[in-house]
Amino acid sequence: MRQALNTLPPRDLPTSEALAADAPRLRVLSLSTVFPNPGAPLHGLFVQERLRHLAAHADIRVVAPVARFPWRPHSTVTAERRAGLPVAHPTFRYVPGILKATDGFALAISALPTVRRLMRETGGFDLIDAHFAYPEGFAAALLGRWLGLPVVMTERGTLPMIWEDPLRGRAARWGLRQADRVIAVAEPLAALARAAGVPGERVSVIENGVDAARFHPRDKAEARRAVGCGHAGPLLVSVGHLSPRKGFHRVLDVLPELLRDVPDLAFAIVGGPGKEGDNSADLARRIAERGLERHVIMAGPQSPEGVADWLAAADVFVLASDLEGCPNVVWEAMACARPVVASRVGHVGHMVPDFAGIVFGDAEDRAALQTALAQALQRPWDPARIRAHAEAHTWEGVAERVLAQWRLAAGLSAERR
Repeated sequence: MRQALNTLPPRDLPTSEALAADAPRLRVLSLSTVFPNPGAPLHGLFVQERLRHLAAHADIRVVAPVARFPWRPHSTVTAERRAGLPVAHPTFRYVPGILKATDGFALAISALPTVRRLMRETGGFDLIDAHFAYPEGFAAALLGRWLGLPVVMTERGTLPMIWEDPLRGRAARWGLRQADRVIAVAEPLAALARAAGVPGERVSVIENGVDAARFHPRDKAEARRAVGCGHAGPLLVSVGHLSPRKGFHRVLDVLPELLRDVPDLAFAIVGGPGKEGDNSADLARRIAERGLERHVIMAGPQSPEGVADWLAAADVFVLASDLEGCPNVVWEAMACARPVVASRVGHVGHMVPDFAGIVFGDAEDRAALQTALAQALQRPWDPARIRAHAEAHTWEGVAERVLAQWRLAAGLSAERR
């Protein structure tokens, strides 16, 4: 079976049902600093969702270190269960600033005692599953060497931010080359892995998915009542952490021109500060300078259910980001049967067909963003067709494809040993 699997191309893999016929249930250690914890319960929900669905096919233990420096408050919770997954939260001690280049090594050292304890408790693991190439991927590569375990590394959208960094970029590329399998959530990220020297047959593109039960079509008026939004006119909604990368400021820049033709238009920003910072002060300044107070709703951070309500309340979802991998919120908006206007970043161009939205090119092109939004607000859309497109990209399907990569990695490791 392993020999047959190794001959398969990375995007044409058997389903978990076929694999389960003659393969034992895998024991997997998943490493990620981007995972919900008591201090940040909405952080990294896309990682949690993928692992939650994989738990139907494998025994998973999550190690989600929580970063700490001496002057920052830190949760005392060291272990918990989230979404049915056992999660350990060791302390990840690191030094900010120029010593960020040591994060990968510091993460490996911080996680090692917990990983060893879990290996004793479980009888060992078949592989390490790491999310993000750095610092987790680098740390997983070290742990894999120290403990004799194969590594499956998932590249996500922030990798280009450090790619040219002389130290962190080099560490990320080294970690990628050590991985037994590399999963990229977008083709541009897969191209980076191949450019780093990872053989093409070890790289697969597996998008993120959507919870189609949670994100589903609803009456707009009903959804607006659920979120306490009394606006009756057209509504744009954007979701994400309040980071400049997410492009909320770009929508604010074009909103005055849009209001000339659609005077009752409103724009809701759903999200709060995240690991990449907080540009809420800049957003507030732009709103005041443009006199947009009556047209902009700062909805704050929301639970997944709250996000679903806001997406269902929208007429158009907009993502003017300058850097993404495979943004889950695009699937979620389409699962709510809402059209998408988005910049052409990461995997977005593959995610949004013409019948489901408008992909407009460079995020900094304000004229293109304004034109796309104006067209989206006027164009008739087929909600049922948009919903059906999203329903074909569920987390269950993602889990099957990831499981196949895990089994390949475990098989390759056995042959190497």
